[in-house]
Amino acid sequence: MDKILSLIIPSYNMEDYLRYCLDSLLVSDSVAGLLEVLVVNDGSKDRTSEIAHAYEAEHPGIFKVIDKKNGNYGSCVNIGLAMASGKYVKVLDADDSFDTSSFEEFLVFLQNNDADLVLSDFAVVDPERNVRKIIRYDLGDGSRFDMDSVCTSHVFKSMQMHAVTYRRENLMALHYRQSEGISYTDQQWIFIPMVIVRTVVCFDKYVYKYLIGRTGQTVNPAVKVKSIAQTIKCSLDMARSYETFRNRFQGMPVQKYLMSRITPMLKEVYVFAMTHYDISVKEMLSDFDESLSKASPELYDYIGSREISSFMGFEYISYWRKHKDACAFMVRTISAAYLLALRLKKSRAGDDPMHVPVS
Repeated sequence: MDKILSLIIPSYNMEDYLRYCLDSLLVSDSVAGLLEVLVVNDGSKDRTSEIAHAYEAEHPGIFKVIDKKNGNYGSCVNIGLAMASGKYVKVLDADDSFDTSSFEEFLVFLQNNDADLVLSDFAVVDPERNVRKIIRYDLGDGSRFDMDSVCTSHVFKSMQMHAVTYRRENLMALHYRQSEGISYTDQQWIFIPMVIVRTVVCFDKYVYKYLIGRTGQTVNPAVKVKSIAQTIKCSLDMARSYETFRNRFQGMPVQKYLMSRITPMLKEVYVFAMTHYDISVKEMLSDFDESLSKASPELYDYIGSREISSFMGFEYISYWRKHKDACAFMVRTISAAYLLALRLKKSRAGDDPMHVPVS
């Protein structure tokens, strides 16, 4: 039976989570032949490889282990793509899991549908694996959409990588590769690949269960503050990709989607730097700003525009570019005011309408 789905599971020191993840993929025999699971062991120093190989030995038709030297998240996705054979491909983090029942239905759904992109709902779970929130896309179960008609919608622009399943041959035709040696490259997974998407279908149940709250998770604010250099590299690589493929999407609706994905990352670097402003950070920001201008002049101008980077009419990125030697106190004060206003705006807005709390 031909594989309908290849799952890529980047795994680094995941011995405490991997069994739960892989157990959630043990579907019934009627659909097991449709599934290929590639567990990419990224040079783990614990029992990750041993655990993965045990599943491979017990279920050789489903699980395959790829042992490699450490290269971080993107390198796992890259080697997984190179070795995948399914019609569709999806990434599952090793500390996350799937809802097994919905996953079985999802495999049948993929077998009966043909599209470049398949969107599915996902759940947010706590460390006890209790569902705390369901992220719904509400585009219509089984409905087929033209990419141009949906990619600028709020629902689409707010998607996360957990919802995405791609037609694999499109990624291969694009020669898609993620940045290696850094974290946070999940944003790349929902960036440039969208350029080649023409058709979209939706599966109206949650499949992915996204774990929030574990110690050391890269979305932990304390971890993220230490990793701004990785955010810089990731966003600059995305800017270069944007420039490389610009002629393919210039003036198309998907261009607005791409702008909506990369703009928050670029702004994050500027705001972080301005709220931690000292000599070393000033130099880091100056280097980033110069690199962005070379990577994509269009994005450089866009991020500094009044439309994108102004606070109460004050164009703070544009001002900083003209006054890089301004005193640190002034820069921090302006940035702190910006962040406070942003938090107030979010608190007044309440929960995103797509986010459905579960009691």
